[in-house]
Amino acid sequence: MSSNNSGQKKKQTRDSHGDEIEKIYQKKTQLEHILLRPDTYVGSVQLYQQMLWVYDKDQNSIIFRQVSYVPGLYKIFDEILVNAADNIQNDKTQNLIQVEIDQERGQIKVWNNGKGIPVQIHKIHGCYVPDMIFGRLY
Repeated sequence: MSSNNSGQKKKQTRDSHGDEIEKIYQKKTQLEHILLRPDTYVGSVQLYQQMLWVYDKDQNSIIFRQVSYVPGLYKIFDEILVNAADNIQNDKTQNLIQVEIDQERGQIKVWNNGKGIPVQIHKIHGCYVPDMIFGRLY
């Protein structure tokens, strides 16, 4: 700590390298934090190459080959599949999950035959049920 002209002690506002604390530590909204540090939430967003066992539809077999993928995107896809499967807890009649991959459009669709989430206002919380379940980052 250092003293000012009145003899009162003043807190240091610099770290050990001389950088201002306010520049180093900044408050972010939840959305800003996710966009700034996505690896904290889903894993790396960098492209990886790795040797993996994968299904080859032309050979109709599983082969060991190099695969390029983004772990963060893989984690998001995994979470969607898990959610589709977990829906059976809410609807015991669910017995099917379908995954469609359209490489030309760059789309992946995941579907199950269970009841969906109701899109209506929750009487206690006053917001749509999907907003309450999935949250809102904006």
